Amino acid sequence: MAAGGGSAPQQDLSDASSPFPIGDPMPQPASPLKPAAANAANKNLTSIAFERLRGDILRGNLRPSERLRITSLSERYEIGATAIREALSRLVTDGMVTSEDQRGFRVSSVSRDDILDLTQTRVEVEGLALSKALAAGDVDWESNVLSAYHRLSKCPQPEPGNDEHYAACYEIWIDLHRDFHRTLIAGCKSPWLIKLCGILYDRAEFYRNLSAQHDMSGARDVNAEHRVLMETTLARDEKAATKALSAHIWHTTNIILKNEFAKDGAQKHDKGS
Repeated sequence: MAAGGGSAPQQDLSDASSPFPIGDPMPQPASPLKPAAANAANKNLTSIAFERLRGDILRGNLRPSERLRITSLSERYEIGATAIREALSRLVTDGMVTSEDQRGFRVSSVSRDDILDLTQTRVEVEGLALSKALAAGDVDWESNVLSAYHRLSKCPQPEPGNDEHYAACYEIWIDLHRDFHRTLIAGCKSPWLIKLCGILYDRAEFYRNLSAQHDMSGARDVNAEHRVLMETTLARDEKAATKALSAHIWHTTNIILKNEFAKDGAQKHDKGS
């Protein structure tokens, strides 16, 4: 209390609404964008990991049944373990990787029975998508089919034996080949059907790449097969187009069976005739 019994000086309440003493800087709240940005960055890394893993599996750099150790993959791709684990889980959903309780992840195994089942399923599902595309596809879709075929037909086919030239051509050719098949069915206007076809195509590509260094052409004329597919599609001839698609898919499977599963007693399965 002040001398003389006077009242103590009153605190200046001119800023009484503030919980912080006058003159002290007010703490700034954490930016609400930081957690979102962190999540976005992690999703981006997961997508990068997914594409790299998927590419290495499809190209045979990661072999069937190979153990996929998260630590090793994290070092290989220079991506964090969390993103690698999430990418592997996505690949399990697509059937390219298997998850084993308490034992981690592996590249999916291969077998003669699996490729036969895969091929028949792909023929039926992709054939359905093509039929729907023939019924619903518009002029823009027709133009895209012709364009995709033209780009593919102008790309030299990979030739085993010349490793450097083969690798360069193969990367380009497989992308154009995938684009052609995807464009054929794009007119079906069913996102789910297109997604299912994509999953089946990737699994078939996985098998085809196991035999990539073998002569995948032999006596076949792949460009001619693609031309028939393009012509029958643009003619809206459902019977001829789906028959050509079936023959094209089974021809590749028969070559894979001969190269990879001959010891299993593989027999020719010509479902295109």
